[in-house]
Amino acid sequence: MDSVSLDWFYLPLSSLQLAYALGIVFIAGVVRGLSGFGFSALCFFALAPIFSAQTIVPLMFVMEVMASLHLLPKVWRQIPWRWMSILSLGTLVGTPLGVIALQQWQSGLVRGLAGGGVLIACVALWRHWHFKSAQSAVWLLIVGLVAGFVNGLASIGGLVVAVYMLSSNMPHAAMRAGLILFFLLTDMYGLSWFKAHDLMSVNLPSLLLVMMPAMLVGNQIGYLLSDRIDAGVMRKFTLALLSGLATIALVGALI
Repeated sequence: MDSVSLDWFYLPLSSLQLAYALGIVFIAGVVRGLSGFGFSALCFFALAPIFSAQTIVPLMFVMEVMASLHLLPKVWRQIPWRWMSILSLGTLVGTPLGVIALQQWQSGLVRGLAGGGVLIACVALWRHWHFKSAQSAVWLLIVGLVAGFVNGLASIGGLVVAVYMLSSNMPHAAMRAGLILFFLLTDMYGLSWFKAHDLMSVNLPSLLLVMMPAMLVGNQIGYLLSDRIDAGVMRKFTLALLSGLATIALVGALI
């Protein structure tokens, strides 16, 4: 396999693989700017053929942090602070459990289970199901715990939180703002656990250098487009995205 190499810079990718990876990161960046989530899940499933999970997850964590820092000043006033505070408490416990499980479990199985659960929830939401207890502190803690676990394991915790937010009929602007802050906090926390368990790829700096510009450009384009799309259309788009990502996770685990 061809690769790009300099004294301080190394990419374990052929030119075709690099072009593919940059295209995926750009598209996922647009989706992230539009909906506030989906970047890591899209990249995780689409880049799995050329990267290991141990390479993808910390890479996605760093890029999610940068994407959130890029958008956070623009959505600060729309953040649902109570939700984020309680969800984050649950995530504090769930994330290290997920990172430890990544070293021991077959992550494809867990992605499949998570995808199946998210897909069932999406079907309920398509049928206009509404969770009346979505504001409950107990449920928010449980969702934060589950989201932290699957985030540490496969960087898809945002799917869990997004489904829960949609079930409450939260306004899209607040949902997007909350997810942007959620990713910033949880991924910085997750990175600390990856570092502690020596799971950071030696190729991480090189991968970030070439992929970050594509992600940031896509992120900005998605954010600008989101202000021009009707809220009802955005809800359908978000549900369709969730359903698609969950299906990919489920099918990928079965193949």
